[in-house]
Amino acid sequence: MLERFLVPEQARVFVQPENMLQAAIEIFEKCGQSAEDAALSAEVLLTSDLRGCESHGVSNMLRVYVQMYGDQEINPTPNVRVTRETDVTANLDGDTGLGLHVLPKAMEMAIEKAEKHGMGAVTVHNSRHIGMLAYHSMMPLEHDMIGVTTTAGNPLSMVPTHAAEKMFATNPWAWAAPARNEAPFVFDIATTQVAGNKLRLAERIGAPMEPAWISDVDGAPIMEEAPLPDDYMMLSVWRYSRAGLSQGLWFCSDG
Repeated sequence: MLERFLVPEQARVFVQPENMLQAAIEIFEKCGQSAEDAALSAEVLLTSDLRGCESHGVSNMLRVYVQMYGDQEINPTPNVRVTRETDVTANLDGDTGLGLHVLPKAMEMAIEKAEKHGMGAVTVHNSRHIGMLAYHSMMPLEHDMIGVTTTAGNPLSMVPTHAAEKMFATNPWAWAAPARNEAPFVFDIATTQVAGNKLRLAERIGAPMEPAWISDVDGAPIMEEAPLPDDYMMLSVWRYSRAGLSQGLWFCSDG
């Protein structure tokens, strides 16, 4: 995490991971989730925090999910079902369930197919926010496999280059590849300059935006450090992220 995203030291409260996990589980259960789904959802959030991705962790996202459950935007007890399936592919209907616990089920199915046939590709529709994509992509690492996760989300927030209208969401990607005795390659990015939830985190702690992260409502990049304005659009990815994208595609393409 960039320094600007860190909570000010005077406002920090240190909590042991096991205590944070249990608190998150209990909150998810209060929202109506089963014990199994609550444990998995809490694990995804805590993993985000422990990897330094606090924008997708407990403090930044759990409050959002609680609000969505309260507004009945998420089904706490979804009937996740297979709508189409072949030996190497499948599609799941998430029944508006929270993606934190729906996506791992899809990845488990993809892993099973890959173990039998060399690859597995499972898509999910009609689900809600899936959290840190790297969590799902890292699941195949335990099976010495490459994992790839992507999503096309809402709301529209990104303005195409030289445009003046939002046309895309942040639409993130995550790759994870084993590296024998070395640490695995894990790369998780939005296709915007910065993840949308990082903007939410920055706004919470009063951190300014870096130059060229966002544009004004006319599509002109904001090229000076400034607070997050009420109205803005997100700019497309560049710089270091392109190198990571190239690396991830190389892993998936080099037979």
